[in-house]
Amino acid sequence: MMTVYSREYYQAGLAEGKIKAKKLDKYRLGPDFILAYDLGPAASYRTLLVDRKQGEIVLRATTKTLLAHEDLPGGYPLQDKLYKLLGIREQHVISAGHGAIFSPESFHAGLVDLVALQRMRGMEACQGGLLMTDLAGVNCYFFQVKRGYANASRQVKEAVEHNALYCSLFHGLAGQVGCPVCRQGDWNLLYGPSYQQAVEADLAGRIPSLRQLLAEIKAEEKAVLKQILLDELGLPLLPDDLDYALKQAEKKLLFRI
Repeated sequence: MMTVYSREYYQAGLAEGKIKAKKLDKYRLGPDFILAYDLGPAASYRTLLVDRKQGEIVLRATTKTLLAHEDLPGGYPLQDKLYKLLGIREQHVISAGHGAIFSPESFHAGLVDLVALQRMRGMEACQGGLLMTDLAGVNCYFFQVKRGYANASRQVKEAVEHNALYCSLFHGLAGQVGCPVCRQGDWNLLYGPSYQQAVEADLAGRIPSLRQLLAEIKAEEKAVLKQILLDELGLPLLPDDLDYALKQAEKKLLFRI
């Protein structure tokens, strides 16, 4: 018989002592991460997390804190750049190429649950929420979605699209979407044919270069810094002064062995 897990299931199980989760001070999102529920501000341990090797884990940190400590090539500015490039209005995925961490609600919601799309094989509507099935087809995880299944299904498609573009940038796949190497493995929501075909149709001819996007991000950061120095601090800097300061900062922060 298939077991259905949810935020309420874990809240009750922890309160009644039926669930013996491992207590950790910190956790880094990685390849073994499956999902995480935000148990709410009243919980002594804010996050219930499921890891492929360690099982059920509880953390005092919020799910948003886990996302903030992610260390990704290009950082969050590149993630945001891809949102804008694809016309995605809400932030609900962090892409890593080999995997993608998805939130059924926006990252700006009060309670943010997380799930690794590459760890799920299917999804369906369930009493106003979203039901996802794991790769083994044994466990189901229920996520609340305030705006319904249709919206959540669209967001999953957007997440696949975002990750495919991110993957293509770093693998230098000109004119291609995603990476054949990253797609290997079990059939799952991130690389399923029905999603992947739609992604390839949407992104055909719209893949910029990684160098171009990083240059745009750097120019935007420079413009913001200039505005802060001039408008907020009242420092009368010439453009050449700002260029010099940025170059010196880059030299100081350059990684050396």
